[in-house]
Parts: sequence; C-alpha cells; structure tokens
Amino acid sequence: RKVLFKMRSQDVHHSAYMPFFRAQMNCVPGMITQFAFTPTMTTEEMRAEESMVAKVRKINKIRREKSLELAQNGEEPLENYEFDYLLLCNKICGTNHYNMQMKIVVDTPEDYEAWMAEQATFAEAVKQ
Repeated sequence: RKVLFKMRSQDVHHSAYMPFFRAQMNCVPGMITQFAFTPTMTTEEMRAEESMVAKVRKINKIRREKSLELAQNGEEPLENYEFDYLLLCNKICGTNHYNMQMKIVVDTPEDYEAWMAEQATFAEAVKQ
C-alpha cells in the first residue's frame, strides 16, 4: 500500500536518501516536506532475491576475511551483513553526518497490523 513520508529537521538542512527506493527528500528546519510512494517488495522478499543473496554472500566473504585480520590483532570481528532498506542523510550536515542512517522495514499489511497491535498507544507511552 502507499506510504506517506513526512519529514522535518530540528537543526540544519538534511537530505533523506533512500537508495533502494530511488527517492530523496530535503528536510528543512521549520518546514514539513513529504512524499508518497508504494513499495513493491517487502524486506524479506528483497533479502530472498537471487541478486541480493549473491551480493550479501560476496559482502560477507569480504567481512570474514577482514575478521580474521582483526582477530589476529586482538580486535573484535565484524558481524555478518544482512540486507536492510536504509535511509541515509545525503547532505553534509555536521560532525555526525556519517552516523545519520536508519533501517526501513517494509512488511506485508498483515505483519504491519500485527506489529501495530503490539505497540503502546500514545497515552500508554506517556504514562510509562
């Protein structure tokens, strides 16, 4: 179903970039920007796509090799990579720009409704 993204910034100009959806929206202080689109594949469906499985396999091969190096130097190994849709900031916005990313989950309508049923209402959340 169609999803509406409403965005705003509290500090500086940001640019919300969702590479797998080929979408980007500026986030401007004091202003709400929005756009809508309809995802065609859930996160799980994308993870099962043959081309994505091959990419993830290749990435994890590199990560395993790097982990061996890290372990030899007494450092923590890298975790396995798993595909997720991402939202990234695509506008240099400050010292934490590199850290501005978040996972986007695309579920079936049934899974989404089940998840929503488990969430606290606003009133319940405020009481906690």
